[in-house]
Amino acid sequence: MDTDELMRIALDLAGFEGIPEDSAVYVPGDGIRRVLFGLDVETAELLMAQQMGYDAVIAHHPVGISHRAWRVFERHVDLMVEAGVPAAAARKAIGPKLESLRVRGQAQNYEQVRMAARRLGVPLLNIHCPLDELGRRVMPGTVDELLRREPGASLAGVAGALAALPAAQRAETEVAVRLGQPAAPAGRVVVAHGAFTNGGAAVARAYYEHGVDTVIYIHISSAELQRLRASCTDSSAGQRQGQLIVTSHVVGDAFGIEPYIHALRERGLQVDVLSEVLAEPA
Repeated sequence: MDTDELMRIALDLAGFEGIPEDSAVYVPGDGIRRVLFGLDVETAELLMAQQMGYDAVIAHHPVGISHRAWRVFERHVDLMVEAGVPAAAARKAIGPKLESLRVRGQAQNYEQVRMAARRLGVPLLNIHCPLDELGRRVMPGTVDELLRREPGASLAGVAGALAALPAAQRAETEVAVRLGQPAAPAGRVVVAHGAFTNGGAAVARAYYEHGVDTVIYIHISSAELQRLRASCTDSSAGQRQGQLIVTSHVVGDAFGIEPYIHALRERGLQVDVLSEVLAEPA
């Protein structure tokens, strides 16, 4: 197998035709039988892979495309429109953070890890959005199954259903209710994931203002959470109350990574992972 095939398997699983801007093959390679997979990969992991005889390294998070990966954040617009948010409101909601990501991308060193991989001769790629899309499908499926059984399921019930998934069971972090009362009905739930990074307070608010009761993120910054809480408790602003569940970053990523690793192992590859949350082979 070669690095292009490794990428194509992920794209096919997610139903993507092309490679999104937050994913890339940095150092091509072929004859791949042993793979090291890490959520985050830097030069130390490349050296370890070389010393341990791996044929390729796959990272989840981008390692050398920060200057263009921000474009995937625009996918939030499609997700919001699909949930009933008007396109103009969706574009307005992503505006400030999109600009911040573009500016930050220009400040980061996009060459360091990929140049190290080239010098070491270690085939390297990262697969982000396609695997996040797989996770975005796992989570709504789990929530929908719960709501079919229990139409009035609470926030705590939804969090508990996600926490019962194998990856969450192996994690040291919790699936947490970050906004709203755990006993309150979850109502209409949307998983806002698979668009490079979380949409922060503005994207969550756009969902709330257009009929969504509960948003599920895999992570959110403390500052954005405080903004969201303030907007939901300011009665004078007349804004619709909303609820937020956060799975934790590693767990949310694992939901989508696991199906991909399973697909590689089904094809006869040895895949070792730098994570206790991702399942090792039996």
